[in-house]
Amino acid sequence: MRFVLIWQKNNLIMRFLILSISLLALFSVPLAFGQHHGGEQAPPVSFGDGELTINTTIFPADYTVGKDSNLDLNIRLFDTVSNLNIESVTYRVQIFQGTQLVANQMFYDQDGELNVKIKPKSGCGEKELWKCTTYFGENDPIVPNALVSSASSMPVISGPVFHESGEYTVKTSIIGAKNPKTQTSEDIEFETTLFIPSEKIFTVSINQNEYKIPVKNYQDPIRDMIFDSDTKELSFEIPFDWSHLEHTKHLKNSFEFPKTFLGFENVYGFTAIVNDEFVIPNALHYDTISKKDTNVIHFMIDQENLKKIKNNSEDLKISILPGSDSTFEKKEIQFDDQYSALIQYDHIFSQEKELTLSIVFFENGEHMKNVRYGYSITHPNGFEELNTGGNQNVLGITLPQGNEIREFGISQEGKYEIQFVLIGKDSTDLPRYLYSKFDLELIENKENRENTQILSQTKEIPAWIKNNAKWWAEGSIDDSSFTKGLEFLIKEKIMNVNSSVETTSSSKEIPAWIKNNAKWWAEGSIDEGSFVLGIEFLIKQGIIQVE
Repeated sequence: MRFVLIWQKNNLIMRFLILSISLLALFSVPLAFGQHHGGEQAPPVSFGDGELTINTTIFPADYTVGKDSNLDLNIRLFDTVSNLNIESVTYRVQIFQGTQLVANQMFYDQDGELNVKIKPKSGCGEKELWKCTTYFGENDPIVPNALVSSASSMPVISGPVFHESGEYTVKTSIIGAKNPKTQTSEDIEFETTLFIPSEKIFTVSINQNEYKIPVKNYQDPIRDMIFDSDTKELSFEIPFDWSHLEHTKHLKNSFEFPKTFLGFENVYGFTAIVNDEFVIPNALHYDTISKKDTNVIHFMIDQENLKKIKNNSEDLKISILPGSDSTFEKKEIQFDDQYSALIQYDHIFSQEKELTLSIVFFENGEHMKNVRYGYSITHPNGFEELNTGGNQNVLGITLPQGNEIREFGISQEGKYEIQFVLIGKDSTDLPRYLYSKFDLELIENKENRENTQILSQTKEIPAWIKNNAKWWAEGSIDDSSFTKGLEFLIKEKIMNVNSSVETTSSSKEIPAWIKNNAKWWAEGSIDEGSFVLGIEFLIKQGIIQVE
């Protein structure tokens, strides 16, 4: 058994020997750490008999520019095989905002967990931002120019670091360590990314009711946010400098709607459309459980999709449309009569999407604060992960607000087996650890599967229909001719689609993304199921009339 929890400090060894025996009955696999809200783990590097990596996190996890005055940066170096920290480490930490270096400093840490206080400061007049950054703390007597990170001394970085929303890269070099000895001819280097948001408040009016909608922007603030109460479409623009594309992993935003918001009643799933033409069905995570008073739409475009839409526009015009069915499921688990948790996830499998869970803990039915918990997860392919937190002094993943959004890697079709262990509150352990096991299953997209089945049961679609679709997309025939042709095909059951969908609009304008879908279908770039989804959208919008 490789999993042994023995703290490095002598006065804690006996406690964690007992603890490791307690947890071995539940967790009997090597450790691996997934991404989560407010942090990222770097890919491991083979060194000797181990697999070394670092985990970079910030606290508070939801730090927001303009709302919080400072934050803590934590960098943990450990062996993923044993989950033991690497001790007596000398780090070089560089922080970049885009391509601009904003901090560069050496640190020495005894227990393998580097903790640094960040005090963001705006107003730097220097062209090179790092020149405005200053460093405070205790100097290490052995390592020149290194600041000491210890329980009694936390170094401070003050300057243009995390002072603006955006994507920051943390490059960490391991210069040396004593256990194991990692001095090499070259530094061991890791790179992680942190996303820092700012917040902007928009006002939405529905039936003479006004709602304040906080929007977290992880890049420049969005513009022109509009909610259409008839179609329930949320639209906005994201300014983006395309010259920074290669250094941008994601564009992110989150929207907090009060639970009393009338616009999304009976809406549980969404589809995102960029620049009226590019559909990103996997760009959204809808969280209705982690916050007591609000529901949150998390929106993200990754670099791969950004490259596909490059040069179409200086800005990105985003439309978020409600889906016809809910793809998000909730699962409540009980630890005992007092403690419980609620989990929410998208049950649709996608090769392009991470398995993402919203998790919130409850005590006697109320949101629980300062939770410490751990988990094990077995993926459909049999891969097992275990996480009991990265703090050397207190066991467990600590959630100050009792909730988090956690990612577990690219999703896989099939069943996941998950077990949570509730460890404690604040710095106090529960009298006994509480366990709860549950399963969740990711399935193929139901709509695409049904559309494929519908098409396979219909008469063979004549080749001229694809020609019409291509000509329409190229402007050789007008909208009216194309839609009338589709109406005829549907009525004659040459093409079967779900014509019973509820009409929500009387708009006659066909979105550009529908025309692109028709072209891609005609060229064979997308399947017929995806094309039929566009036809159902036209029916729902009242553009195609089917009796």
